Amino acid sequence: MVSEHVVKLAIEYLDQYLGTDEPATLVTMLNYIDAHDKTIAVAEEVNEALRQRPSVYVHRTSTMLEFNSTGSDQTVTEDDVRRAFDIYGEEFSAAYKKLKSPEQSDE
Repeated sequence: MVSEHVVKLAIEYLDQYLGTDEPATLVTMLNYIDAHDKTIAVAEEVNEALRQRPSVYVHRTSTMLEFNSTGSDQTVTEDDVRRAFDIYGEEFSAAYKKLKSPEQSDE
């Protein structure tokens, strides 16, 4: 079942990040949606957002899925979302650990 709210957040993400110098990735999209709605998007929701933004394409590298304005592929797979969520989880965990045990300073 597609959540229209999650689709709206995915579109907001695409509209915001594609106009900047920051890379627009599936990992940062998942972060954006989670931060605003405390949920993880599924491929169907991301694909609905991409259908509503026909000028946005998917570019896969060996480690990352990026969104940009050129290409031929305009869909993500559940496997893409799982890999991106794994990366997001690792990054979140590392940031959390850093907050829990900040480096001691001699100052």
